[in-house]
Amino acid sequence: MKVTLTEPGIAGSYDVVEQRDDGTLVLRPETSDEVIGQFANRPLSEAELTESFDRLDGALEHEGR
Repeated sequence: MKVTLTEPGIAGSYDVVEQRDDGTLVLRPETSDEVIGQFANRPLSEAELTESFDRLDGALEHEGR
């Protein structure tokens, strides 16, 4: 499952890797390779292109690049 956070400083797409007994979620930031893989080798609409740039920017930021 994926979630999107919009809070400044942590905004981006995350994979839910664990849901604990108390209901808290453990999240892993989406990687740039995952973003590229989802949007590569197919035509994109304007909205999808914008989304891909936003998600890639967030992933690269989390990776420190």
